[in-house]
Amino acid sequence: MNKIRILIVDDQPIVCEGLNTILQLEEDFKVVGVCHNGQEALDHCRRARPDIVLMDARMPVINGIAATKEIYRLFPDTKVLILTTFNEERLIFEGIQSGAKGFLLKDMPPDELCKCIRTVHSGGACLHPDVTLKVIERISTQGAEITAGDFSGTNLSQLTNREKEVLRLIGRGLSNAEIASLLFITEGTVKNHVSSLLSKLEVRDRTQLAILAQKSMT
Repeated sequence: MNKIRILIVDDQPIVCEGLNTILQLEEDFKVVGVCHNGQEALDHCRRARPDIVLMDARMPVINGIAATKEIYRLFPDTKVLILTTFNEERLIFEGIQSGAKGFLLKDMPPDELCKCIRTVHSGGACLHPDVTLKVIERISTQGAEITAGDFSGTNLSQLTNREKEVLRLIGRGLSNAEIASLLFITEGTVKNHVSSLLSKLEVRDRTQLAILAQKSMT
């Protein structure tokens, strides 16, 4: 079995130790390193190319948001999940804009964290419920001024019924494999629908599709 290779990045040793203990208990996970700032994370990504980086937002030397942006640029196959104590709107949108595939809070249950790691590794996106609420509120009141552009003007009527179904399931955080199973179609067909959604809705990545899906369901 090919294990999901995970890099832990946090400036608090006790947090790193706790995360390492939790993740090592999962048969399909392998922790490939522990770093304490964004610069160390970038150096480790160059050497080890992890599948997933669990990235704290606020750290010395290079903070997690800046490191996420560099990882997204330099190592597109490595997916970053921001894991932080701070549920701040600025951090949330900067993280998403920098290319993070998820934004999670450290108070979430371990089993939910593990589920999110698997979802993101499978091509999905994952937002903590409290974070999702802030995103929806921001979109509703300010038009979502993030890289994807103004979601308020997005025309969902151009989507086929199947594309709308796929978009709704993306908004629930499901991976391509999970969507394929629910809709009784192949994973390749789901990938085609996702590509079509990205093109029609003019958004950059799956994370922003998930945000748009959340807005459309409110």
